[in-house]
Amino acid sequence: MAVAEFPASEDEAAQNVLGNIGKTSPWNTCPVAFLLPAGDYQFFQLEAPQVPRAEWKAALQWPLQEAMGSPVAEVTYDILDIPTAAHAPGRPKMVYAVTVKNSVALANMLNFRAAGLPLSVIDVPELALRNISAMLETANRGQACLHFDASGGLLVITFEGELYSARRIDLPLSLFSQADAERKAQLFDRVALELQRSFDAFERQYGFITLRSLLLSQQAELSGLAAYLRENLYIPIDDLALNDALDFSRCRSLENPQQQARYLLAIGAALRDVTAGQPREKQA
Repeated sequence: MAVAEFPASEDEAAQNVLGNIGKTSPWNTCPVAFLLPAGDYQFFQLEAPQVPRAEWKAALQWPLQEAMGSPVAEVTYDILDIPTAAHAPGRPKMVYAVTVKNSVALANMLNFRAAGLPLSVIDVPELALRNISAMLETANRGQACLHFDASGGLLVITFEGELYSARRIDLPLSLFSQADAERKAQLFDRVALELQRSFDAFERQYGFITLRSLLLSQQAELSGLAAYLRENLYIPIDDLALNDALDFSRCRSLENPQQQARYLLAIGAALRDVTAGQPREKQA
């Protein structure tokens, strides 16, 4: 795994940024996985249709259209199983559906093509963080991971390598960096409340899964949050560090957990096997 930064101003066109990357070897020969920003896609949980697995995607068109409130023909979508059958055979099967407008998907594909970059996968942050969480699981235990960025907090819970829960917390990272002590305490309380609700709901829905811990990405803006959560949640809180799972000897800057947090979703996206659509083995 290699990492590089390509700085861009806020108003710089995506085509210009990608063009600069496309001119830089070896990036123009590497398979590329692109993560959609939070506002460019939708993530739904739906009941699986009572048809053979191979027909699920087609059968979900109408339920998905109802959930979106717009024609399904306007989007590209895929589905992801929530595999409960082996552990709770009487429970209705559920799936996640991810949708992106055709216009958004096409615009991104054309931008990468114009830059000469081999776009292999258009992915979403929930699945990138799923890859991280799945890699750090302990056998027979569920794993929760929490990460904040400019879009807010993202909590995922995995079990046996599969995504069972994904939830957004509407608190952008910038709120923490701008907050005084009193405001930060209020934000920490909000995070703890959102997490407690999420864990309570998860326990009711998936009682066969015991959570090992919550892994919190290590960002300077969140200083003090881990200690606060340890005092206010029943689940163990650990720092999210990847050094024991990935070899960063060829990109030493990523041995720092705060740098790992900065690039966490990009690392998670890189863990995806672009040929099979599954997380890569635990190496870099």
